Amino acid sequence: MFKRSRAGQPKPKKDRVGEFFFQIFGPATVEGAIQGWSPQARDQYKQMRERQKRAAEARRQPGG
Repeated sequence: MFKRSRAGQPKPKKDRVGEFFFQIFGPATVEGAIQGWSPQARDQYKQMRERQKRAAEARRQPGG
């Protein structure tokens, strides 16, 4: 909506090679990726969060 003032700052240099490859190949993708809205992705996220919580708790315990 509102653009930030760039007064006193140099104009960013365009990445023409990157633009060229983007036009040809499109955005970067990962083969076999699970979409964030799928049930598999939700289950994996829940499992990951549980592992992170257990690891964080183990780090907090003295002598562990």
